[in-house]
Amino acid sequence: MLDRPLTRADLITFFALESKRSSGHSPDPRRLARVLKALGISLRGGTTRWPVVWRALGLSEVQDRAHHAALTEPLLTAQAVAERVGVADPSIIYRWEKGQVPKGAGPFPCAIDLSGGRKDARAKRWRRAEVLAWHMDQPQPRYAKPAPVFGAIRPAP
Repeated sequence: MLDRPLTRADLITFFALESKRSSGHSPDPRRLARVLKALGISLRGGTTRWPVVWRALGLSEVQDRAHHAALTEPLLTAQAVAERVGVADPSIIYRWEKGQVPKGAGPFPCAIDLSGGRKDARAKRWRRAEVLAWHMDQPQPRYAKPAPVFGAIRPAP
């Protein structure tokens, strides 16, 4: 699975970029191009690999095999998260992400920003495993982060 190159179609599915309005039509390639540019991912021969995607998302290129399935599952939009946790409106998910969680609940999992930092872009995604762990009041999965550069005082972002 990790040895297979990721095509544009795989990346569109992973980043949840298919729009429901255009079902039956091919997705807009500009959406994927914007995400890849924001994350600093360049395709070689129209493909890339999981370690490149993980590095772009701030994780180590080498991950524990136990986490591979969770890290390769498609990311969830706010709408998909709302459906998973049983809330009516995706705007509630954005409120939770900003810290306004229900009383007694732990902090909501951090969003993955696909917009390159644009304010209020709403191009945020969540990992399914993290959302389910939060919803079941379990500890968050801990993924390997990149090692700091030799001699650095602070770890690289």
